[in-house]
Amino acid sequence: MNESVDHSYAQAFQDYVRTYAEELFTELFYGFKTADLVTTHEGIKGEKVFTQLEVADNLVRRWGKTFAPVANAVAMKPRVLKTVLNKVDLSVVPQEYESSYLGMLRKKGQDPADWPLAAYVMEKVMAKIKTEFEVAVWQGAEEAIPSDGDFLRQTFDGYLTIIAKALTAGDITAVATGASTTANIIANLRTMWAEVRSEYKEAGTDIFMSYELYDTYRKAYKDAYKIDPAYIQITEAGYQGILYELGNGNTRIIPINGMAGSDRIVITPRENLAMGIDSPDDTMFNTDQDKRQIDLWMDFRMGAQIMLQKDGILVVNDQA
Repeated sequence: MNESVDHSYAQAFQDYVRTYAEELFTELFYGFKTADLVTTHEGIKGEKVFTQLEVADNLVRRWGKTFAPVANAVAMKPRVLKTVLNKVDLSVVPQEYESSYLGMLRKKGQDPADWPLAAYVMEKVMAKIKTEFEVAVWQGAEEAIPSDGDFLRQTFDGYLTIIAKALTAGDITAVATGASTTANIIANLRTMWAEVRSEYKEAGTDIFMSYELYDTYRKAYKDAYKIDPAYIQITEAGYQGILYELGNGNTRIIPINGMAGSDRIVITPRENLAMGIDSPDDTMFNTDQDKRQIDLWMDFRMGAQIMLQKDGILVVNDQA
């Protein structure tokens, strides 16, 4: 098995007298903040079928003595939330540290389980895994022919792919806005807002966009009104967003890391976004020691779905 920790860069530093810092540094990962927003359904080992109840319009008619029930007054439509089994496999041979300057971090003696910086390394590994969760839930696109080497984002459709398929199927219609810039993003949102159903304007809904568009909106708002927009805490974990200017004062603009690189703007209640898992405990590493090697692995299930895919409830622009 290939070892998951690459020491080759550290091994190359051998030619001079040096001192070494015990601290590690690494890039910042943004985690899985969407999990704090969407509705998570647990215990799904394959598919869970939800039933969407649709009530027809014009149920009330002028009185007449003849009994005339309305045809197709109520329709029951299935919506499937499917989870896919994924995994993470890692291995490390702690004694390999001694072939580089990192050997100074190991304690006296040859303990094969003595893995210095294990807590720090695994903390960063978990942060990176959560970043991959975030990207997959929004930008995942299921491969037509599954393969053992598929990345997480290739094993199930994320929200943006689900929206693209709903547009193709004619289940929803995109609002024509073109690309959003500081010159037009305020007007684009107002154009989209006009397509939101009245009851959702009153009850409040959510507007999801990438951080790039979020910052574009912030700059446009400040340029137009000479003040900052009103910021608001979205979740108890401290997720921040902006109160949207229209509606009943309870619609939020929420920046989404998982939408990075997308110009899509999505207006829908956060409760309409579903995520399926088996158990939250599955995203903890199992560990085992095989002689000199420490193996770490996790197996988990994940999937995504948008429950109500109807114009007025799920409003999107015409950008991918």
